[in-house]
Amino acid sequence: MDKEYPSISFKNRFKKIESDIEELNDLAIKSNMDVVKLFEEFNENLYFDILNRSNEMDIKTIDLERECIKFMATEQPVAHDLIFMESVIRVISHIKRIGRLFLKIAQSIKNIKDVEIPELIIKKLCYMGDYIEVMLKKSIFAFLNKDTQKAKELSHDDDEIDELYEFILNDSIDMIEDRKILIEIISIARHFERIADKTVNIGSRIFFVMDFKRPDIE
Repeated sequence: MDKEYPSISFKNRFKKIESDIEELNDLAIKSNMDVVKLFEEFNENLYFDILNRSNEMDIKTIDLERECIKFMATEQPVAHDLIFMESVIRVISHIKRIGRLFLKIAQSIKNIKDVEIPELIIKKLCYMGDYIEVMLKKSIFAFLNKDTQKAKELSHDDDEIDELYEFILNDSIDMIEDRKILIEIISIARHFERIADKTVNIGSRIFFVMDFKRPDIE
């Protein structure tokens, strides 16, 4: 008689990996929230929280990658579960990079902390950050719950972020004369845009898991 598949051990390890993905994404969301707070008022402690959290995310990603590899080696998953694990490794790699992008945003904010930035620019950057938070939550929900509708919504959300980026770019060019400050502001908006792209990548992995078709963007 064949052993029951999946085994209790399989199910428990599978759930643990899913839980670890959520925890990793929660760290990214926390860094996003802290970055938005830095726009409103720079705080050295918050800056170092983002720095330390990025390092923590790097370590957690390595640990989770190892767990996925061990899972594939010891549990002998069927093709569908094997593809899911391969996608998990891709997803957590995106989240790790998101953590690093938030650190870059924090570094740019630190560079301009003593400069008066037009309120309109700050408001749009904060709105961009708030929108990104929604996308971070939606992308992981779509991936873990195999929600293709939520995954499709992310492409529309990404278009909204692209429009915001263009607004911030044009307004900054019109309102900020100092070239160094202008570059920092544009860099911040560009990093947010890249984070949005990565949330689309995360959500789109579920299409690969379900029909074995690789996402258009990676």
